[in-house]
Order: sequence, then structure tokens, then C-alpha cells
Amino acid sequence: MSQRSLGQLVLGTVVILAGVVLLLDRLGVVAAGSVWAVFWPLLLATFGLAALLVVPRAWLGPVLLVAFGVYWLLETLDLVHISAWTYVLPVAIIVLGLSILVASTTHQDDADRITGLVFFWGANRRSVSQRFRSASLTSIFGGVNLDLRAASFTGTARVDAFALLGGVDIKVPPTWRVRVIGLPALGGWTDKTNPPAYPDAPVLEVHVVSILGGVTLKHGG
Repeated sequence: MSQRSLGQLVLGTVVILAGVVLLLDRLGVVAAGSVWAVFWPLLLATFGLAALLVVPRAWLGPVLLVAFGVYWLLETLDLVHISAWTYVLPVAIIVLGLSILVASTTHQDDADRITGLVFFWGANRRSVSQRFRSASLTSIFGGVNLDLRAASFTGTARVDAFALLGGVDIKVPPTWRVRVIGLPALGGWTDKTNPPAYPDAPVLEVHVVSILGGVTLKHGG
């Protein structure tokens, strides 16, 4: 699915759901208030679901978006009576703890599957595996650097990258062909790689969700 069609799908779904909620409001089932009161939490939750489809390996960020959006909507509809913002701090602490645990895990350079999760800091990951398969990178208010220049594979490998107010930097060898699939929200990605001339080059599929952040792919530097 193209970037444009995926964005249209998200927006169209949110508009439909907002209409349904407002209709339920008119029928006296829920108390929606106004279209904007339900639009924003629906947009957040729907975007989170779409992000989960794009980067299922980097699932933590999208799940947090869905959870917060759904709770915000329930609060707007007066179905819960505790502000969603009450949970922001404990959730942030949990994410920070997960980031610390992931960072403290031993990372082998020859690993064919890489995980990187950062929250308010940075991390460097590297693989020299000759059977590299995948990477899951999550950057929330931080940065992740992934160096794959000494790695190798045949066929297709995949990287899932989620950046929320953060950045992800991926370095690949010039012998790889890079294919980017993404879902941006006031963010985006930059592909500085040059496709190899030969058609049988291995293909690295990079799935990106960028929210006020950025992902860069390059050969070095």
C-alpha cells in the first residue's frame, strides 16, 4: 500500500468513526459533545492501529498510541472518570524501564535479529551476521543507530523503525537495494542510498512510522 493510500485510509476511517460516535450521541447512547472532541482521540487510536500494521515488530510505540487514544476517547464519552493524563507518568516510567532492560541485554554482533529500544537517550546496534533477517527499532525522545554495513543476507530482510520525537539512523552496504514503506505524521524519512546496478541484489525492506521524528538510510558517514 502506498504512503498516500495508507494516509487516506487512516483519515477516512477516523472520519467514519467520528460520524458514528456523533450519531450515537444524537441517539442518546453516548455523550460525545462535539466532533473535535472525538476526532483527536480517534485519530490517535486509528493511527496507532495503522502504525501497528506497518511496524508490527516495533509494536511498543503503536500499542501506546492505541491505548492512550482509546482511553482518551472513553474519557471524552464520560465512560471513565479518571483523566488519561493521570497515566502518562507511570507509562513513561514503564517505557523507560523497558528501555533500560533492553539496553542492558547482551548484544551479539553476529545476531541475525536486532532489537533497539530507546527512551530519552541513544543506542548503537551493529550486526555482522551473514544471515541477517530483521531488526526492530523504537526511538521515543531519543536516537538509535543501526550499522549493517558488515552484514549480509540473500533474498529479503526487513527493518521495522518507529520514531516518536526521535531519530533512527540506518547504515547499509552499497550492494543492498533499499525499499521503504512508511507512515509519516509531521515526520518522515530520507533515503540516501544508491540502488545497485545488478537486479539480483538483496532487498532490505524498511518499514517506517515517524511522528515528529525522522529515519535516515545511508551507506556510511
